[in-house]
Amino acid sequence: MKHYFLFVLFVCLNSFSQTHYFPHLSYGKSSQQILDLYAPNENLKNLPVVILIHGGSWSMGGLEYTKKHAEDIANKGFVVANVDYRYANDSVSAKDLLADIDAAVSYVSKKSGKYGYTKNGYHIVGISAGAHLALLYGYTKKNMKSITALCAPSRLDSPEVLEFRKKNGRFDIIEKLAGTKIDSSGDNSAIIKISPFSNISNVPTLLIHGDADNVVNVSQSQNLYNELKRKGVETKLIIREGKAHDVGMNTPETEIQNIKNITEWISQHNK
Repeated sequence: MKHYFLFVLFVCLNSFSQTHYFPHLSYGKSSQQILDLYAPNENLKNLPVVILIHGGSWSMGGLEYTKKHAEDIANKGFVVANVDYRYANDSVSAKDLLADIDAAVSYVSKKSGKYGYTKNGYHIVGISAGAHLALLYGYTKKNMKSITALCAPSRLDSPEVLEFRKKNGRFDIIEKLAGTKIDSSGDNSAIIKISPFSNISNVPTLLIHGDADNVVNVSQSQNLYNELKRKGVETKLIIREGKAHDVGMNTPETEIQNIKNITEWISQHNK
């Protein structure tokens, strides 16, 4: 009788759950080519679909980095695909990471009939290295309704990015992303090619950045914002005063505000 009661309680609790959770869905052959899908417990037909990309310097971390944010966005009434991807290395460059995101988007689209959400017209959100990939993917594929980038390294050829990487012994990750060694001649063409700043297209872009970020200087978002405005692209820049590289996403009050700004931007462009 006790076990029966616990089973009924479990069913009841899950029936009132805000969100359905489908973990570790494989969109490719690599163990890192997986995504977690979150779907509100309601009719999904007209809900926005969000592709969420985690950070980690293109070389660490995974879905656990953005799990809470995925849940919070889904609980606002959004379908969310929290996407993992391969790490950059000597044989995996930015081109391959973008291919991972594209494969994940295609997977989400193909599964739309099974789960009941829209087949296309998605939104992409990224944090840190994930923000770089979200911007680069959104601008080059041009299949997203909106982009949101938190603490994004948007101009990898800028002096502050290159100096930071050299100082911290991680200049090699930029070379791996570019897929080539960068010589001392000052030719940064390979880095420019993988910088969102150099690939801007007309996709509405929300930028959120902390002015105390000591990993990716706030000027990265400020300069991108100015360039977007100059090119007539709809954009908005939110500066979080006193916030470091996490943009306040690890502080409950600020995370709530960031999620509010993100979901409002997506809703505004989900037409």
